[in-house]
Amino acid sequence: MDVEELYRRYAAGERNFPGVDLSHADLNVANVGDIRDLPPGQNELSGINLSGANLTRADLSFVNLSGANLSSTNLESAILLGTILIAADLRDAILDYAELGGELVDADLREANLHCTRLIDTNLTRANLMGAEFAATGEGRVIFCNTIMPDGTIRNDDCS
Repeated sequence: MDVEELYRRYAAGERNFPGVDLSHADLNVANVGDIRDLPPGQNELSGINLSGANLTRADLSFVNLSGANLSSTNLESAILLGTILIAADLRDAILDYAELGGELVDADLREANLHCTRLIDTNLTRANLMGAEFAATGEGRVIFCNTIMPDGTIRNDDCS
């Protein structure tokens, strides 16, 4: 399956694509800086099921993945800048060496791997990182507000 087919099937109402291989794919089909400027439906993949998918080195910048099931997905070295992952399920996901920046409010990152992950202007308000391998570096503003850290502690660095 290629990106065009994914978007075509998504537009037709299909939401389940577990195990799909989109490694090296550019899911930012509109090539714009901000999805809020797009017509409705472009770069819109909210609620999609990509559990177990291979998205290694994929570019998901400025894609709306709110409520998406990305559990056990391989996102190693993926680019997720400006990506909306509100309430996304990223349990057991591999985010090693990924560039992650955007909205992860209420995201479930339990048991996820975040080795050498770059957090760039990332909002982790109420995100759950319990049991995650978290060795990420932060750049810009990284918000931890009521964030459950890997050891179960609550982090409140920037709740303003």
